Amino acid sequence: MSSAFSKHNIFQELLIILFRAYLKLALKTTRWHFDVEAEAQTLLTCQNGQPALVACWHECLALSPRLWWWALPQNPNLQLYVLISRNNDGRLISKVVDPWRIWAVQGSSNKNGQDKGGAKAFRELLAHTKAGHLVAITPDGPRGPRHHLHEGLLKLALLSKTKIVPVGAYCRCLRLKSWDQLIIPLPFGKGKMVCGSPIAVTKDNYNHIGETIITALHNATNKAQQ
Repeated sequence: MSSAFSKHNIFQELLIILFRAYLKLALKTTRWHFDVEAEAQTLLTCQNGQPALVACWHECLALSPRLWWWALPQNPNLQLYVLISRNNDGRLISKVVDPWRIWAVQGSSNKNGQDKGGAKAFRELLAHTKAGHLVAITPDGPRGPRHHLHEGLLKLALLSKTKIVPVGAYCRCLRLKSWDQLIIPLPFGKGKMVCGSPIAVTKDNYNHIGETIITALHNATNKAQQ
């Protein structure tokens, strides 16, 4: 039994190493064009001590490290925390990106009375944003529906007083037949990363700002695909 478990762990670690190597190859050999709004660049690089809440649709998850590699040279002191589901897929993703200084905060909304770590993860993310660190969230993750905005992003932006930067990304790729139509980048192609105007969430606009954020995410995604 222990031997089988050990072999499973070794196989899993090998898959993680191979996928990390492939993803780095694909993202690094893609010729990227960055279309970043001026205020978004300031927040994404924390130039004035103010961070961004980075939001992109779940389909762009595998492309998001490229934005981090764009931002980090502009401010080597940056720290990035990403909300990832507390399940097997989430644990695998966290292991893939960990060597790239992308720190995972694991948790998702409680379901059917089961504690999935959502409240704890929210408190961690709130502390990170208040400490001036970047936080990235896929607002339709971890299980959809696709392009649906879960309220956690709004609550985090409101309580932390941190602006949301809508991000869209696209490149030469394959798309999985999954709920999110996840983009898997292919090497040696062209890609585009679009970061739109930051959006502030306030008590006054809280009940209707969600539609504005959805529209901004759609616009950034469509622009990246052009």
